Amino acid sequence: MGLSRLNRILAVVVLTFAIIYGWKYLFEARRPPCYSVDVKYFGLNIPKSSDTEDLSIKSFKIPFDRSQIDDMIDRTSKTRFYEPQILIDNQYVNKSTYGFNRQTLETIRDYLMNTYDWKKTVAELNTFDHFKTNIAGLNIHFVRVTQSSRVNERKEAILFLHGWPSSFIEYLDIARLLNSSTSINYDLIIPSLPGYAYSDAPLRSGMNPTQVARIMQNLMQRLGHSTYIVCGGDWGSMIGTIIAQLYPSHVRGLYITMVAPSLSLKHNIQLALGHFISPSILLDYDEQEFVVKRFNAFDYAAHLWQEGGYFHLQATKPDTIGYALNDSPIGLVAYILEKWSRWTNNQTEVDESINSGLDRFTLDQLLSNVMLYWTTGTITSSMRIYFEYFSQIISGRDSKLLGGPLATSVPVAIINYRNELFYTPRTIARSKYPNIKLWLYHTTGGHFAAIEKPKEYIRDVEKFLLQL
Repeated sequence: MGLSRLNRILAVVVLTFAIIYGWKYLFEARRPPCYSVDVKYFGLNIPKSSDTEDLSIKSFKIPFDRSQIDDMIDRTSKTRFYEPQILIDNQYVNKSTYGFNRQTLETIRDYLMNTYDWKKTVAELNTFDHFKTNIAGLNIHFVRVTQSSRVNERKEAILFLHGWPSSFIEYLDIARLLNSSTSINYDLIIPSLPGYAYSDAPLRSGMNPTQVARIMQNLMQRLGHSTYIVCGGDWGSMIGTIIAQLYPSHVRGLYITMVAPSLSLKHNIQLALGHFISPSILLDYDEQEFVVKRFNAFDYAAHLWQEGGYFHLQATKPDTIGYALNDSPIGLVAYILEKWSRWTNNQTEVDESINSGLDRFTLDQLLSNVMLYWTTGTITSSMRIYFEYFSQIISGRDSKLLGGPLATSVPVAIINYRNELFYTPRTIARSKYPNIKLWLYHTTGGHFAAIEKPKEYIRDVEKFLLQL
């Protein structure tokens, strides 16, 4: 009798748990995630409630200051290269074992001083339409590319978001090629993130990716776009993801070239099994073909150790390294171009190349991006997003947003390039992006795909648009 009563009690307990978890997974899982964001102000003087918000959009031209160039060349001519160099077999090291290659940097220094023409670059950049508008107390710079001859037609609005150490320049070739399309009438918006290039640097703390996402949504609304597509890489991928989380009804599609989801305990177990037992536990066959030898725990740990130092530095003490980079043109060149070298090539390609793998770009492309940081003095403010993001994680205030999924109503394209910083398995990516419409692999290309592989990039964007 006692046993029968115990069985009934256990049955009631099991049934109760089944009902609770059944409700959670069958009903709550279907409910669109709901996120929120604090409204913050980053300008000097916090406006009063009675003040009228400035919603104006003003034309902008990139300035050219001869004295800046004279100063830059003077500093560059006085560069103090380190001595002595390391010898291997009685020859100077011609690799990137200790960092950015010395011989490559000397070649670039000579080109910067004697050949590169910033005035010409400014003139070319000013052939695009530049604007500024004030959002959250900051003047936000953006490029707008549209077909003026088709004013009355519906426009396909696309927001392109760059990352670090990149700039709006990364997407200009894409915009130019897309704008020549005769089939679709585009309105292409390419902003500078807050603290980058010609966008004001925040004067108050807290400019994390979530706040940048809010600013970008406000920008698109101000430009008259209630719905739009977001494309991004690096920080642009994360900011675009957050835009899609916060404003799913406004995002027609999200197109990203890097996935960095928050890993749950389940994901870490999956990764451990995939790394140490068999990749087939986690990776589909096509993924195994793409990843090849990179899906190895020890190799990946070594990769993070070699390439992750900058992240820790910028997430903890960005201003310290900022003093040096803001004072030395060649120091800035080395710090930025080392990332462009290592994030678009594997180690062998870097070491076997005569210019550290930078031949995937022109020197003018590389130096124009560096010059944006130098002439605007924004290298320090650009790096602070790492500090703000790390602080955001540590505080735990936005853990639901940073760890949560997108609404299933947002279509997503994830494009994987061979030499991207890291690869996120599709099974894990789906937990963050439940509505993946397009998942592609490229056997070449890396972190700065839009400028390295513009034709392939555009082809993939158009392929994604056909599925919306």
